[in-house]
Amino acid sequence: MTPRRAFALAVAGLLAVLAVASLGTYSAGTIKIAVSATPLNWQHLNVVFSDIQVHRANAGNESGWTSLPLSTPQIDFVGLGNVTQFLSLDRAAPGKYTQLRIVINSVEGMLPDGTPVNVTVPDGQLMTVTPFELAGGGSVTITLNFDLVSSIHAAGDKWIFRPVLGSVKID
Repeated sequence: MTPRRAFALAVAGLLAVLAVASLGTYSAGTIKIAVSATPLNWQHLNVVFSDIQVHRANAGNESGWTSLPLSTPQIDFVGLGNVTQFLSLDRAAPGKYTQLRIVINSVEGMLPDGTPVNVTVPDGQLMTVTPFELAGGGSVTITLNFDLVSSIHAAGDKWIFRPVLGSVKID
């Protein structure tokens, strides 16, 4: 083998190693969105979600918003107890993310005495500034804890749901 050929093979091998090593930097990562809730003295509180979006910083000319598919579009928050439920799990481009936007379609519940109630959702959107970093090939789990006592309000014979987050945990 000539020295020139050996040098070319060495350079090609080095480039191959660098290409494989950089795959983690540029490949997609996984975003997991989970929800939990503080206790509420109702029999049921079914929340129907229609969209969840994350906002990527420095997205250039794009809006930066990416919709994530819903794994579980309807969740009974009272039935969760002390358990978390995945709302979404999807691959996304690596980088810094700055916000979450959750769209709630409808809410219905059942009072402790068994009376069913339709709950009005005035805005339907919950936005939170929740910065996190998603590494290429890595994953991040964001757990949103809904404060149900602060989210549900009686207004005469109606009930109103304005979602309030008790905490946001990023792992």
